[in-house]
Amino acid sequence: MTEAHRNLIAGPEYEERLRSLRGLLSDRGIDAALVWGRGGGSVDRGSDVRYLTGFYPVFPTIRDVPGVWSDRGLCALLVTADEAILFSDDPSAEDAAVGVTSSVARHGVSDRNLAGDVLDELGRRSGIGSLAVVAGDAMSGHHARILLGDPRFADREVVWDDGLVERLRLRKSEAEIALMRRAAAIAEEALEAGFARIAPGVPEAEVVAAMAEAVARNEAVLANAFVYTTPRGGEAEDNRLPVHSARSLQEGDVFTVDLSGVYAGYFFDLARSTVVGAEPTPEQNRAYELAKSSVDRVVERMLPGARLGDAAAAGSALLREAGIDPDDAEFAARGHGLGLGFEAPWVRDDSELVLEPGMIISIEQFATAGGTSATYERNILIGTDGPEDLVAVRDFWPAAEGKETE
Repeated sequence: MTEAHRNLIAGPEYEERLRSLRGLLSDRGIDAALVWGRGGGSVDRGSDVRYLTGFYPVFPTIRDVPGVWSDRGLCALLVTADEAILFSDDPSAEDAAVGVTSSVARHGVSDRNLAGDVLDELGRRSGIGSLAVVAGDAMSGHHARILLGDPRFADREVVWDDGLVERLRLRKSEAEIALMRRAAAIAEEALEAGFARIAPGVPEAEVVAAMAEAVARNEAVLANAFVYTTPRGGEAEDNRLPVHSARSLQEGDVFTVDLSGVYAGYFFDLARSTVVGAEPTPEQNRAYELAKSSVDRVVERMLPGARLGDAAAAGSALLREAGIDPDDAEFAARGHGLGLGFEAPWVRDDSELVLEPGMIISIEQFATAGGTSATYERNILIGTDGPEDLVAVRDFWPAAEGKETE
């Protein structure tokens, strides 16, 4: 398996990221940025703060208990031209971050809260006349109301720009690419372990358990294992709660899984299908071929300098030719960026993004044909010579007679 140390990203890289953010702010004439984060499980919404400093709030995000604690598992970062102030509920946060000039921590029994701490610091800095807020879905309406209702925040020129840091994250460094190759290799091992368990009579949950064990053994965290099993002659069971069950797989079922997780903060996201203990029917083959062919068609067009929307349109055209509306799919894009989360760019026909080496994009498709469904997904690095899989995870679909799987 590909090796990469969990702490591969060194201090100078974090410092360069902060310099890049300051450069963006300077170009736009903005004095500072307030970056909000939510953690508590290795797969939440702390990506922007983690990208800039390496800090992640590990305590679970839980409801406030007045007079005891507030905003557990939340953090914020105030970046000015010469400061980076980290706000959290962790007294040792400054030791766990890079490039931070100071930290403000709530610890022990008190009535303090994250928004209040931020407002206090803003009140001490009259030189911040304009502020970019990077919050996304990490900030609740509760926190927004506190900030907007206080003159220390509201009296400044405020620009809400949730993609400000995400745009810096588009191109991955060599260290990030190494971590993501490791993450993809863990996904490969997990899929191999799970698909090796697939047989008539085996519960879905046992298949997922084999995948989860491989993920945990490799120091990674499982985010999702979305399972969708379509019987040979009927409708799939409702798989919303949970996404896998103790239901035993039956001969001829199409088993699909979309597996995602995190290694050292960086995501893997891969999907595969197979037929349980039988040769595929023509309808099953058609669903699978639609999924895989549309993915492969997009990937082969993801060349440096190409417009992402043109690559996406190639996959969308294949689906339309098959009578499938790509905008009516369960995920209305041909894929998404991958890194410290499921992130930009979104692989849609209207994307104007020009592909550059170092971008990592996951291309996926779930396709239904004649009452059966299948899925396929690849994690792609844009290299100087073209697209390549971070790890070439094999195809588990039963090979047609005389045809080898990849």
